[in-house]
Amino acid sequence: MSKTLIEVLLKLFAIIIKEDRVTSEERDKIKEVLKNQLNEDLVQKYILFFDKEVARLEALPSVNDEALIDELCHQVSSELTKHQKYAILLQMISATMADGTITAREKELVERIRNNFKVATADLDLIWEFVVAQRIEDFKNEHIFIIDAQPDDSTKPYFHLQRPRFKGFIAIIHFPSTNTAFIKKIGSSEVTLNGIRLPNNHIKAFTQGSAIRGKFETIYYSDLVSVYQLKSNGGTKLSLEVNNVSYTFPNGYKGLQNINFSEHSGKLMGIMGASGAGKSTLLNVLNGSDKPTSGVVKINGIDIHANPEPIKGVIGYVPQDDLLLEDLTVFDNLYYAARLCFSQLTKQELVALVEKTLTSIGLIHIKDLKVGSPLEKVISGGQRKRVNIALELLREPSVLFVDEPTSGLSSRDSENIMDLLKELSLNGKIVFVVIHQPSSHIFKMFDRLLILDTGGYQIYYGFPVESVVHFKEAMKMIDSEEGECSVCGNVNPEQVFDIIETKVLDEYGNQTKQRKISPEEWEAIYAQSPQPKAIEHVNEKPVSTLRIPNVLVQTGIFIKRDILSKLANRQYLLINLLEAPIIAAILAFIVKYSGPGYTFYQNQNIPSYIFMSIIVAMFMGLTVSAEEIIKDKKILQREAFLNLSKGSYISSKLVLMFSISAIQTFLFVLVGNTILEINGMMLIFWAILFTTSCFANLLGLNISSAMNSVVTVYILIPFLLIPQILLSGVVVKYDQLHKLVRNPVDVPIIGDVMVSRWALEASLVAQFTQNDFGRIFYPYEKVISETRYASVYFIPKLESTLLEGFKLSKSKKPIEVQHASYDLQLVRNHIKEQLDRFGEDKFVNYTKLTPEQINQNVLGEALEFLKTLKTYNLKKQNKAMGLKDKKILEMQKDSTYYPLKQANYNESIEQTVTNALSQTRILELDGKLHQIIDPVYQTIRPAGMLDYRTPLYAANKHFLGFSLPTPLFNILGIWLMTSFLMLALYNDWLKKLMRMF
Repeated sequence: MSKTLIEVLLKLFAIIIKEDRVTSEERDKIKEVLKNQLNEDLVQKYILFFDKEVARLEALPSVNDEALIDELCHQVSSELTKHQKYAILLQMISATMADGTITAREKELVERIRNNFKVATADLDLIWEFVVAQRIEDFKNEHIFIIDAQPDDSTKPYFHLQRPRFKGFIAIIHFPSTNTAFIKKIGSSEVTLNGIRLPNNHIKAFTQGSAIRGKFETIYYSDLVSVYQLKSNGGTKLSLEVNNVSYTFPNGYKGLQNINFSEHSGKLMGIMGASGAGKSTLLNVLNGSDKPTSGVVKINGIDIHANPEPIKGVIGYVPQDDLLLEDLTVFDNLYYAARLCFSQLTKQELVALVEKTLTSIGLIHIKDLKVGSPLEKVISGGQRKRVNIALELLREPSVLFVDEPTSGLSSRDSENIMDLLKELSLNGKIVFVVIHQPSSHIFKMFDRLLILDTGGYQIYYGFPVESVVHFKEAMKMIDSEEGECSVCGNVNPEQVFDIIETKVLDEYGNQTKQRKISPEEWEAIYAQSPQPKAIEHVNEKPVSTLRIPNVLVQTGIFIKRDILSKLANRQYLLINLLEAPIIAAILAFIVKYSGPGYTFYQNQNIPSYIFMSIIVAMFMGLTVSAEEIIKDKKILQREAFLNLSKGSYISSKLVLMFSISAIQTFLFVLVGNTILEINGMMLIFWAILFTTSCFANLLGLNISSAMNSVVTVYILIPFLLIPQILLSGVVVKYDQLHKLVRNPVDVPIIGDVMVSRWALEASLVAQFTQNDFGRIFYPYEKVISETRYASVYFIPKLESTLLEGFKLSKSKKPIEVQHASYDLQLVRNHIKEQLDRFGEDKFVNYTKLTPEQINQNVLGEALEFLKTLKTYNLKKQNKAMGLKDKKILEMQKDSTYYPLKQANYNESIEQTVTNALSQTRILELDGKLHQIIDPVYQTIRPAGMLDYRTPLYAANKHFLGFSLPTPLFNILGIWLMTSFLMLALYNDWLKKLMRMF
């Protein structure tokens, strides 16, 4: 209190008291009032100031008291809180009554002050009753609280609390508008208030954390609050019981050991302890996030871990870290949180609720400000904390857990936050707060305090100020009865931990690392101390205000919230929109090979461009999604208490990520194809790159969900991309891989799990077969390739194999069997395949193609069949070549052949998909001949319904009896893998796998 303020107040006292001359009793009462605020020297100084002011007023010939009061009240009214105004009126009336009388004029002047202070008339009447009453019978108001030895009497208008053997009574006045109280004692019993003797009939403030002691059970401020809550709430609605709770981490470390306490509605509970004592672990167990190893946590008799359904929406949680969407405004953060909680409210009602909440926490003036990040601050740290708490205040959970709400805040901001939490508890909630190094004021706000020691031992549970006494008594300290400073009333919470962690001294007086009292010993000391009374059990179902919208509505809310967040982040928006076209332009410009004049046909870099496009699509898909879930983890932790749909959240992410990927890949293909003059392939290339990017989106979301830091996520990206590059079939040929994974004919299994291989194969085959030129000539080229392979490689290989076992004449004709041990299985198998196509009547003795049965006649029949087969293929080839030549001539007449080929056909792609550079044309493996040349022209005959395996760049694939073009089949294959990743994401398979390691 300032010097000016004290002097003005003393002048007001002088004006009132001088009316019937100042008595010694009145002067002593003024001294007692000053002692509440000042030390002894200042009391003497200001009592002299009061005497001089009285003398000055009495010496004046005439004084306009009303005008003087108006002037003085005007000077100080703006500096006084409502609580201080009540205190002044109480002390003024008390001082005036000190001589036992009060005149009508004194009453008139007091009324003048009340009017200037804007105090309600009803409140002044209550003050008069409280000050004047000297007997219990004189109290008639419900805002009076009486403590005496008499039994409870529900017929009385005031509240009552019995304390046997008390001589006299204690009266407490409570002002609901400010939630403040004042106390006075009448009688011979010795009473102390916060360790300071309370004189008879002397009025003092009864504030949060205060305790009344005497030769009776201690009375705490929270007892007073509880009584009022019982009336306003219609009785206790909540009970929380923690019975023998222990928690052991997966590594075997014990985080909590036998925690026991219980409490009911309207309590602000503090949890304190040294670093690593298990405070946050206890909070996670109490709020249901972690299941205890043993013991139970019950709310209204319901085990919250075994039966969480009935308590949905009852628990709220505010972690230490921010839970805010940094790119949204303060209003939008609360608005979308409200939409997820109250499906029954209209938009106007939701807006009103949000604005009411922001007004209640004093943030309505910043509602349109962007929240910002801790590095790019827009609102202050204290405001961020209040917004975090406001997210929970919206739905008013019955039990709220707050982890270190004052960490990193100024003392003023810390007190504002705690005032907010205290107000919530006064509304009938149970609020748990983990706190570190609280001020005296904050420390005394708590109704109960739980202290944990290293290793998760519970070493105290009870009233905060009493904790100081408890530990002092345990250490047998001289001032063990004093819980707070007898002069200023402050409590130093740090001394509790100084006592707990007192070290043993060596023979030189130096501290050692060993504690005098171990955590186990402190736990034993607490167990032997008087325990808090058992609470009244509540069996009714806890009330939840939640009305969660259905999954479709939730998905829409998540999508809209994310879109607004991303639109507000201009940097994010610009990078994601410009990234694809810029990379496409750079890549296309570099690979645009040009000789005398550029043609698509001659550009040897097109396969490399397509391959790099696929890798770019994967990279963009990964980077756009890699942070999506990990940055939401704290928000998800809070929203887990709302029991929202996980599927809705994931679906919203997929819709958003797929939309971004669709735009990025479209811009990439548009720019790249335009620069490189790739004609008519826009849609299929976009479909392939979009599908690839969507797979990468899911891959990124999975690692984002499983990892614990953004750094880890981005370190993983190269590990995900490098195998896609290496095993795509481009960098290293599949027939040149390590022998354990190599497959010289078909794509190896390791290639089948590489999305880059499926996308590259689809792209090259689509470009080769579906361009405007390829669609015309591919059918002819396919027939020509198949018949050429049969007549040039396949049939001659069968003929040479047949003749290996015969002695030949000079004219190269077989004349006799040279040996009967050579293998004819290969020949017999392939001739059987041909007979299945043309009929077994073409070669009825093919079954005799065995070492035991073959002779010159059988050999002759076999050679004749192969000769006929070759002739058939040559005729078929000639016919196809004729049709092709005819088509070419037709197009040459129209001058369209060469322009069409130059614009749509690429010789480098042709070399790739026909495997033209391979020196191996046909390969014998596992008793069968395999075509290596021209895979894009092969007609694949599957071994069974599930056989989809083909050589790389085959134009068609088979599965379940269906034959599909490779581009379509591969796109569906990638979507199948993407669907698998969707399941993995929903079920947290990767996260569970990581936990195993």
